[in-house]
Amino acid sequence: MTDRTRHDDIERSLAQMLAEYSIEISVQRWTSEHTAIVDVRRQGFHTTYRLAWLPHVTLSELARIDQQDHTHRLLVTGPRVTSRTAEALVATDINYIDYAGNAHLDFGPVLIDVRGRSGPTKVSSHRAADANLFSGRRMQVLFVLLNWPNSAEMPVRRIAEAAGTSVGITQSTLEVMKESDYLIGRSLHRRDELIDLWAAAFRGALLPKIRNLSFRGNIDHWSAPAGCFVSGESSVEMIRQPQTLTIYAEKFDLAEAVRNRWQKSEDPNIEVRHKFWEAPEWATPSDGRGIFVGSSAPPLLVYADLLASKEPRQSEVARSLRKDHLV
Repeated sequence: MTDRTRHDDIERSLAQMLAEYSIEISVQRWTSEHTAIVDVRRQGFHTTYRLAWLPHVTLSELARIDQQDHTHRLLVTGPRVTSRTAEALVATDINYIDYAGNAHLDFGPVLIDVRGRSGPTKVSSHRAADANLFSGRRMQVLFVLLNWPNSAEMPVRRIAEAAGTSVGITQSTLEVMKESDYLIGRSLHRRDELIDLWAAAFRGALLPKIRNLSFRGNIDHWSAPAGCFVSGESSVEMIRQPQTLTIYAEKFDLAEAVRNRWQKSEDPNIEVRHKFWEAPEWATPSDGRGIFVGSSAPPLLVYADLLASKEPRQSEVARSLRKDHLV
């Protein structure tokens, strides 16, 4: 087994284990065969760990690799952590989680301490699966699957690249979808239901993670430069005099704001957000010509932004897009 394959397997296992506790994990980089720098998040709180994966979790095995970077706290994982080893890890301020779901995670206000399990952990009910499905990172995976339904037929790594997520998060999202019958084989099912749930969760779950800059200024004659995508009311042709502008960009050039005399504001009419997706090579062109402007964001994001505005005119346009099957 290659290191890359092994790392993918470890990421998938971790994502599954942590999903039970509504925790997301993403790997920044692997620093060796068994160690990585990882970010974990739960309900707006996050921290960075130095991950150590051990086939046999013991202090003596840990000592063999615990020699270099001490910048981040350790998170140890492996098939099984015994009660005795767990006590020793906690006593030395080392967090852990094993394949049965035994865990001690302590960061910010988050404290999870589960011991005594002997079997593999799994999502235990459709209700739990549905709740976990609409966390920020998983919503990015859903975004790709909903915008480009043939994505479900692609390898997990390709889906992850399009969604801007780790292989582990992507794999666990697909498994939760299968548990909830949203994915049967490689076919997406109950798409309309998922779209409604995704759009409803967008404002609270994903939007806070992708907000970037806020301005107030004139948008009457602005046109999107390369790399910028327009969403919300400014992306829909039927709204003739939009009052707000929503921009998605991987890296927004502040010179654009200076040129247009936009000022940073706490009462903005212009919002710049992080473009988290990468349109996959298998994406088909939108059939919304004459409906959306040429530089518009994908229809699902336009729809969600219109609803999130809470403005009656935009909500009405959103309902019209759904009625005409443009989302």
